[in-house]
Amino acid sequence: MFGYEKYKLSRIVTVQEIVSADLMRVPRKRSLRHTHAEAWELCCCIRGQMEVERGETVTIVQEGEVLLISPGVEHAPVTKCKGDVALVVSFTCTNSEHLRPLQEVISDMAEESIPIANKIVAELEASFMHNRGAYRLHLLHFVPSLDTPLGAEQLVCCYLEQLLILLLRQVTMEKGAVVRTDYFKKAMQGYLVEQVDDYIVRHIRKRLTVEEIAEYFHYSRTRLSTVYKQIKGIGINDSITQEQLRQAKILLTNTDKSITQIAEELGFSSPQYFSRKFTKKVGVAPSHYAQNRSLHDRPLVEEHTTE
Repeated sequence: MFGYEKYKLSRIVTVQEIVSADLMRVPRKRSLRHTHAEAWELCCCIRGQMEVERGETVTIVQEGEVLLISPGVEHAPVTKCKGDVALVVSFTCTNSEHLRPLQEVISDMAEESIPIANKIVAELEASFMHNRGAYRLHLLHFVPSLDTPLGAEQLVCCYLEQLLILLLRQVTMEKGAVVRTDYFKKAMQGYLVEQVDDYIVRHIRKRLTVEEIAEYFHYSRTRLSTVYKQIKGIGINDSITQEQLRQAKILLTNTDKSITQIAEELGFSSPQYFSRKFTKKVGVAPSHYAQNRSLHDRPLVEEHTTE
């Protein structure tokens, strides 16, 4: 007689609640900006293209592409042309930290995303009474249909989870191969560090803090600092300083801006602090660096701080 042993299947993410669902199939050149405090929002372009407005940025999502909006981000999905079709679904889930590698990323998965999106639409249409008549799916208040097919609501969750897992596989690919489950955590953390570095580069001309970065990525300051240092070997503040000084070297080389202007532009607390930090890390004063081209390839002196 065989001794069978139970095995609990691991789950990367589990969809729990649907907050809203909208199949945009008629031109909607303006859409109310909205923010979900706890829910993620998945935008999938089924045909044509759609636009997603976030702050002053407009992101174009082409047919077959998927964009995931993280909680707390004000945005507005828009379709402008006749024939454009897009599915927008907001949801809550467990293990939401696993979705962080997907924020700010447009994924092109036409072969997988469009059929799955159509299945989600079909199950939602079968599960609930439409809020705005029969001409299109638009769900803000969920009233179950009297003739909902068996398991339709569960299939909505299954298809959403399937799409999310495929997205995660795509962004955590390693040398063209899907990352194995036991390496997923490390791959996800590596991708997070890449996103933090990109955020630092894009926002370096303001007084960045670790707290601000952690809030943006929905991490605690301590947790983000720990993960970042484990993967990169230096702290976030070290990376901020390195990028500030890299930009400073460019400005000293290519512009006539004063030390005071550069210090203010790059978010240093004072010109004196900028000069001290630059001299310590580069080895010469910024004024001397600007006047001597032979110094322009000089590397920074590594200096690790605790956070």
